[in-house]
Amino acid sequence: MRRIPELFISERSKQIQIGISEVGMDCKKCIARKLAMTPRNPDGAWYPFIGTAVHDALEHGFKERWPLDYLLENRLHVHSYKDLELSGSCDMYASTGVVNDWKVVGKTALADAARGKIKDQYRVQAMLYGYGWVKKGYEVTHVSLTFLPREGKLEEAQVVLLRYNQALALESLAQLESMIDAAELAGWEQVIERAPKAGFCFSCRRYEQTDNDISLLI
Repeated sequence: MRRIPELFISERSKQIQIGISEVGMDCKKCIARKLAMTPRNPDGAWYPFIGTAVHDALEHGFKERWPLDYLLENRLHVHSYKDLELSGSCDMYASTGVVNDWKVVGKTALADAARGKIKDQYRVQAMLYGYGWVKKGYEVTHVSLTFLPREGKLEEAQVVLLRYNQALALESLAQLESMIDAAELAGWEQVIERAPKAGFCFSCRRYEQTDNDISLLI
């Protein structure tokens, strides 16, 4: 039991560069920190570990049974700007032109999805995946956010299908470029300080713990 938490810390949790899933975060301060490659405390927990395990099982299962219908966990390069190279791995592209992203979530997120209440962060992430596939030469008509129950039955899953909106993807990328340009003039410290913080942000806590860790200065 004591060894299980050691499995939580993956290469992804150590990553300090911004990823596709973080571009649409409510916390602009953490977006700026990511763009500045600010170190943070890597951490992990049981629920993300479950999500990773489900993703792995779905990837292998779909690949074995329906290899011609889906492209799974393909690496996408979405955008380059100055020192920024934005890329990531997409869960699924279906031959019908639909890009899919699995979300393994709790009851509150499932209820929100059922009411059509979707985080902007998820919308932006899905559109950026779609944009990555378009840049790769594939047709994208829709993006799908598939919310799978972390507790309960599979029948409780919610599938939110959105028409692909390239304008939203480009707008989110333009905001990153604006931050990078501002940092060239004023420095990342000023950009991070002035960027608005979300009301509550788990990512901020990891950065703040790092800020207080004097051992990183030695």
